[in-house]
Amino acid sequence: MESLGFTHNVSDLNIGNSESAYKKLPTMIAKVKEQLSLAESIEAVEVKEVARKVLSTHFIRDVAGNLKAFSSQKFRCKKCSYKFRRPPLSGICQRCGGELSLTVYRGSIEKYLEVAMDLVKRYDLGIFYEQRLHLFHNEIESLFQEEKVDKEQHMLSDFL
Repeated sequence: MESLGFTHNVSDLNIGNSESAYKKLPTMIAKVKEQLSLAESIEAVEVKEVARKVLSTHFIRDVAGNLKAFSSQKFRCKKCSYKFRRPPLSGICQRCGGELSLTVYRGSIEKYLEVAMDLVKRYDLGIFYEQRLHLFHNEIESLFQEEKVDKEQHMLSDFL
């Protein structure tokens, strides 16, 4: 055991960096860009595989999880923070009369969708991922589309 080599003398093996460079980056997008930049500079690393793993283990799971959370979300009173599983018919808080708001927003669902699509195109990750992200995009659009209200009066005979 004594013949093990080392490069640096240290007083304690437990002393190390308390904060990694990864943690210092402010956003997930910045972290992914740095990770892929590093992967591109290392010849022994398949950048396409790194991009595929980031996409499948992080971005796709995040979008799918947030879509699921949106469909089963609660409603929160802005005034007293009481949460409702279903909003009251009156549309206001039954406890204090405050305004209700969603707990999951569109932005949190689609925050990584554009970056994920960019990864698929830049690293040519295949039709499967492209179609999966396209399905997510379509589902998000269908959830948040504005319904058109036809204000013109029609007769029943107009449809026959």
